[in-house]
Amino acid sequence: MENIILSLLLIKSMTIYEMKMFIQKNLSTVCSDSLGSIQSAIKKLREKNCVSLQEYAENGVLKKEYRITTAGRKQFRDWIAMPMNLQKVKNMEEGKFFFLGMAPREIRIESIRGYIESLSTERGKLLQIQSYVQNTRETAIKTNIERICEEEKLSEHLLEVSEEETLEKVVQNIYDYQIFSLEYGLKRLQDDIAFYEGILERELSRP
Repeated sequence: MENIILSLLLIKSMTIYEMKMFIQKNLSTVCSDSLGSIQSAIKKLREKNCVSLQEYAENGVLKKEYRITTAGRKQFRDWIAMPMNLQKVKNMEEGKFFFLGMAPREIRIESIRGYIESLSTERGKLLQIQSYVQNTRETAIKTNIERICEEEKLSEHLLEVSEEETLEKVVQNIYDYQIFSLEYGLKRLQDDIAFYEGILERELSRP
């Protein structure tokens, strides 16, 4: 969670509520969007001087906005430079499937059907997102470049950690890898649906 927050703060200074909304909308399958989890991570980051806090009033409401620091950028670069470790990707629901053979046949069938339905629902959501991002690609890149340019420090931070020469290239890279993540999610869901449909077919064909 700490590194997810640092990633967000490289793109935009945010309040905890804005972080929650972003994670809920874009990263719900990656990490928790609970306020408790975010606040706990923020506390640890502040203890390490990885983020700073700026308070300001907006429409009579006191807001607390967090920004990444030099130490935070170093932690991000150390984290992002490490190769991905698939051994750390754990799904407790897979443990349920491992032991599903202990359940009566009717429960096994309903459990698999329910899981296929939930996978199909998630796939539908990602397909909608994919359609949207494909139709708004150029506008989204331009808008984000303009927004980042409004905060001089954000441009400096992104150029520093990316080692790119232009902000346009950085934003393009960010966008590309977000699309790659979406494509991966869709491919994984499609493969999972096909797998569990095969298991369901074998269950239904049993005497």
